[in-house]
Amino acid sequence: MSKGKKILVIEKEEEARELMVMRLESRHHKVIQASSTPLAMRALEREVLDLILLSTDMEPVDGKPLLQVIRSRSHLMAVPIILLAKESNLTELMLGHEKGYDDFIIKPVNPLVLQIRVNLSISKTQERVEANALTHLPGNHAIEKIVSKKIRAGEKFSVLYIDVNHFKSFNDRYGFQKGDDVILQTARLLVATSSAVSSAGECFVGHLGGDDFIVVTPPELEDVFARQFLDDFDSVMPTYYSKEDREAGCIRVENRRGEMENFPLMSCSVAACTNLYKNYSSLREISQDAVEVKSFLKTQPGSHYLQDRRFMPIQKIDEAVHILAPEIKASARRHKKSRVDPLGQVLLGAGLINESQLSEALKKHFETGQRLGQTLIGMNLVPSHEVGKMLEQKLKLPYFRLKDWSPSPELRELFTGDLIARHRVMPVEVTEGAVKLAMCDPFDIRTLDMIERITGLKPIPCLALEDEFEVFLEKNFPSQPVDIN
Repeated sequence: MSKGKKILVIEKEEEARELMVMRLESRHHKVIQASSTPLAMRALEREVLDLILLSTDMEPVDGKPLLQVIRSRSHLMAVPIILLAKESNLTELMLGHEKGYDDFIIKPVNPLVLQIRVNLSISKTQERVEANALTHLPGNHAIEKIVSKKIRAGEKFSVLYIDVNHFKSFNDRYGFQKGDDVILQTARLLVATSSAVSSAGECFVGHLGGDDFIVVTPPELEDVFARQFLDDFDSVMPTYYSKEDREAGCIRVENRRGEMENFPLMSCSVAACTNLYKNYSSLREISQDAVEVKSFLKTQPGSHYLQDRRFMPIQKIDEAVHILAPEIKASARRHKKSRVDPLGQVLLGAGLINESQLSEALKKHFETGQRLGQTLIGMNLVPSHEVGKMLEQKLKLPYFRLKDWSPSPELRELFTGDLIARHRVMPVEVTEGAVKLAMCDPFDIRTLDMIERITGLKPIPCLALEDEFEVFLEKNFPSQPVDIN
């Protein structure tokens, strides 16, 4: 069996978790730990995983079991899951109609059993052809299966065909390794867009191969998905070119005739088809219509999104004009802003960063899964207090600067160190009937409700930055874990 797989261990019990990590790392696997559901969700969004070990006693997400949430994410569909279950859970697991897991191990975990089960799961996964080898996204067979299932169920859906323009010229100029980086980044952007537009996992992201991807989404999410993805794609992709090529706006590469030719920088075409107005019987039929739409988009410079509206019933004359002249529709949709006043634009408008720095930060943001503000701080582009002040204006919540602040003994004793580290929350002031909180996620309603139940005080959330919070933890609660990596 090949070594060096990336494994996520989701387990509350520290001793059990450390035992598994030690055994797996001794077999040269890279192991990521998560002691809580929020930490697990962070790791699941940012990492490309080969295997997940999941304890059955983790907290649900919005009322849904964590196992079910994991399986609803298209980029995790092919990742094997081994449940870590107590013997008392076996009957419940066996009676489950949709198990969603590949194997299970009884707790307390026997290290030798763990090693054997992990080896078997990884070996079985290597034989599967459902996922693309590079991106780990579902491949052709899985894509066809999900579309066929929706057709049989009579569901309404949209299919987005995503094609990177001028990818071959980039590959020829910069090499296959850089080309793979672009493909991986495109996959990350699609997965990130999926999470951003639908936390319920309604968007399916698949990889046809090469620079071709597919997204299956509810019709009402099609437009916002396409526009947000293209905005992020156009922001990030120029960073893969040299400064000289970016400034020139093109690269010079030998064409198929052996002649030197100028090629534009990479852009992206998104061709959309929906069964709202036409009854499709197969993915093949959808593909045929999408090819025609994509062929038109390929004639247009830059990135564009266009829906096949030829089968839409015409009610107004201007709708007929859009159908007859689709470039109007493509241009209009392309230039709508997908998000209002994001942090990067605020910092850009304030003159704290420039366009090039923002693009580099966005690239790193999508590669690591870190929030954009934390990425900018980590790259030393913006001081943390400037990000805090900008977020304060954007979120309409006060920013509490934890840097150089020390809690009083009374505040330290109000919460346990584990609660502070796990929920990223620190009490900073207690007044009559209320407690002021510094929180990395000041909109975490569950944590606010929990604190109100524990303390009997009304919680007043303030924004705390993650980098400042982690430094604060290391200084004041050094025995508490600060991250999952």
